[in-house]
Amino acid sequence: MSGPRIPDCSPWEDQGRIDRITRLAADGDLTELAEALLHPTGGWDEGHAAVSRLRAMPRERRMALVALLIEHCKAPHRAPDKPERVWLALAAVSRGFAEDSWCEQWNRMLEHWAKRFSWTQISDDVPTVAEALLDAGRPLSGEVVGLLRRSAYMGLEWAGLLLDRLPEPPLNPGELWSDRILAELPELGDPWRQLIPHLRAAKPAPSARWDRAAAAILDGVDAETVRRTATPWLALATHGPQDPWNVTAVRGLAWLLSSPFVPAHPETVRTLGALVERPPVKTVVAGAGIRALARLDGDAGLYELLRLAECVGHTVTRKQIHRALAP
Repeated sequence: MSGPRIPDCSPWEDQGRIDRITRLAADGDLTELAEALLHPTGGWDEGHAAVSRLRAMPRERRMALVALLIEHCKAPHRAPDKPERVWLALAAVSRGFAEDSWCEQWNRMLEHWAKRFSWTQISDDVPTVAEALLDAGRPLSGEVVGLLRRSAYMGLEWAGLLLDRLPEPPLNPGELWSDRILAELPELGDPWRQLIPHLRAAKPAPSARWDRAAAAILDGVDAETVRRTATPWLALATHGPQDPWNVTAVRGLAWLLSSPFVPAHPETVRTLGALVERPPVKTVVAGAGIRALARLDGDAGLYELLRLAECVGHTVTRKQIHRALAP
């Protein structure tokens, strides 16, 4: 019967297997440990707890284990049923002495997973390999960083532990609006790059404090330039942003364009209205468009909300519009 779960254990890890790996790693029984890693019963189940114990072994012991793992690869009768197991095992134990060829293979694995999955919730394979590459001083592509961020957002705890090591890119690539922002940031310069985390930190309701901070970040940038730069970004976001890590930045763009220091403009009204009207409706996005329209100077935002109240069919969004119109 399995013992109590240890604090750093991933939900899908078997306590009995963790105990076995811990014992073999401590005893230095590397032959049996290599067999356990490459030929697990019930599939590859190594998560944060097991990998932590493997990485805690002395360097010399881990190097000897690596030699055994590679030996297994070269012996057909001892090779694992899935070659991926070898690379995962190497990623788990090779901190401090990873070879270039291993890093190249790990990178290929991560890129493959990033193309196949939007996020992963029930496997530590992605953070195992990603952390091995980071420890080897290798960068991760924006697509892989996006996979890790979304996985962390969806509850993969180990991926969350890596986020402080992944400040770039400021937004996940893969959507029209975020790709355009990422493409333009190098030419726009530091103030705009500093603005992105502030956009992502936008709360469900706009505030004077948020507005002041945005204005301070963009101090020295002409207000009309702010409008002309940010409006096309938000217009592309009306096509339905889906990345859960990125989406609050759309809300931030809505707050920015409706803030007191950015001049009102008919294009802003049209763009905010499209956030509400254009499917697929995402509550965070539609709600941001409604609140932003409600706080615009003048009557243009009010008239747009009245129009939307007549044409929007999504029940939740329609209720939000009526609340915004209520006296």
